[in-house]
Amino acid sequence: MASVHNFCHLCEEEDVFNVAIVWCADCENFLCKDCEKHHGRSKASKDHQTISQDEYKKLPSFIVGITNRCEKHDQKYDFYCKFHGDPCCVKCIKDNHKGCRDLDPLVEVLSGIKTSAKVSNLDKEFNILLENFDMVVKYLNIRKATFEKNKTASLKEIRNLRASINKHLDKIEKKIVDDLSEAFNKIKLQSDHLTSEIEDRRKVIKNLQNDLSKMTKHATDLQIYVDLQYLEKSTTEEDRYLIDLQRNGQLDDIGLETKLSSDLKCLTNNIRTFGNAIAHSSPCSLQLKTSSEPQVHLLVSSIVTIDSINPTLKTTLKIPKRFKRFKVYGCQILPDGKHLLLDTVSKSLLLFSKEGEYIEKVISFKDEPNDLCYIKDSLIAVTFLTVPNLLLIDLIQKDITKSITVEGSCYGIDSDGATLVVSLNDRPKRLVTLDLEGTILSEIGVPGEYTVRTALYKNNIVCSDWKDNLIYCYTKNGDLLWKYKHVDICEPFGITVDKHGFIYVACTRNGKIVVLSEDGKISRTILLKNGIVGPRAINIDKTSSSLLVTSSLNGDAFVFEI
Repeated sequence: MASVHNFCHLCEEEDVFNVAIVWCADCENFLCKDCEKHHGRSKASKDHQTISQDEYKKLPSFIVGITNRCEKHDQKYDFYCKFHGDPCCVKCIKDNHKGCRDLDPLVEVLSGIKTSAKVSNLDKEFNILLENFDMVVKYLNIRKATFEKNKTASLKEIRNLRASINKHLDKIEKKIVDDLSEAFNKIKLQSDHLTSEIEDRRKVIKNLQNDLSKMTKHATDLQIYVDLQYLEKSTTEEDRYLIDLQRNGQLDDIGLETKLSSDLKCLTNNIRTFGNAIAHSSPCSLQLKTSSEPQVHLLVSSIVTIDSINPTLKTTLKIPKRFKRFKVYGCQILPDGKHLLLDTVSKSLLLFSKEGEYIEKVISFKDEPNDLCYIKDSLIAVTFLTVPNLLLIDLIQKDITKSITVEGSCYGIDSDGATLVVSLNDRPKRLVTLDLEGTILSEIGVPGEYTVRTALYKNNIVCSDWKDNLIYCYTKNGDLLWKYKHVDICEPFGITVDKHGFIYVACTRNGKIVVLSEDGKISRTILLKNGIVGPRAINIDKTSSSLLVTSSLNGDAFVFEI
């Protein structure tokens, strides 16, 4: 392990104690001002990486312990064995890696490591974990507030009933109140303990993320490469911890109520109890965000081209028979893999499992819904042609959290988590960007009489013109980047964008699903028929690349793996 002494190592060999100003990671020595000058002029060391003592002290302790030399043979690491996941010197190869084929020069393995996808992906993992921890803490606080309201409501019910009977009930009233408080305190204690535990683990993740930032600024390439494995293991463990919380029922909804005795209302002499305090739970519907699938080797990135997109049927949503004349104009794949369908016939929002099984009717509407999109957490948005024409809905509470009225009929909608983009078929035709309070941030006038659906990608907006068979792409400032027309794009309706920027269009007239490049220069038909009659609603999950497509005529819904 490198020394952290404040004196120049080279001077110390001559029994001279000069204060060091820099640390050389290649030589693993502290250097004073004079030695640093000679070090920088020498051919053998002029390209070495040096950092100041202050920067050295900022390195995480586990980084400082990583050296450039083999501890066993005292030789510099020159190769990296992919099979064993170890750096190795020449003697290491002879002793331990004779049969290993995946030996690469270390300089090639470490090339560009600080700006590699592995570092950026790990930082994204930290952000996702922090968002999940924040989401769980928020959820737990809401849950605690809910059962506090339950307690208040139960106490009110108890005392209102108690006021209508005589003093004989004082004793048993006290018992039920005590039972209720005991149940409440028990739940609250467990909830507070869980919240505290989650906050502590969140701080650990934040510290590891800070370490990653410091590491990429001040550590050597080798140090970064080796310790990324440690950080990746930490993110995996914390991700598993959150999943286990949900799987083990620790995040299940908890309600608190009292079951009052019916005998109380009869005021008979046989009354012996005021009721029971009951704590009940139901499965947690919190939707944790998930990261992308782990890569076999994060230093090697695969390039996705439009020709490599070949969908395969994954599952078909099992729509209950009681939904007759099923017609879906909007669909959505949620972050947890579940599916939402917007049925205009029953005027309701339906939830299906990841495997395609019907779960429940989330909510019903007075008017026919038109389209929907996922916003964030458990919040979605649904559009209507009639006023109010935009509703925000909480999937956990199964209730409308906000009603927004925009001038015109709302058709397609999409969101980036902070804003909403809605296509309005009034005069003139517009694409409107709103915040989540309903304030209009910008407007884009669009040609075409039927701009029915829209989708967001980065800072651009793409939309489908159903009548003129065109796909448009605008910046958020309203600049037209490109428009695209093709014989296979016939009555384009639903439109969605994947994580690579490829644009998927559902063409109702000819039953085709067409994919366009991000720049709108080329296209390719990837699905034709496949049981889809008149495809209308379409949505892609940017995490797993699952594509959900619905038929406009028979109401079937299919999930494809891209």
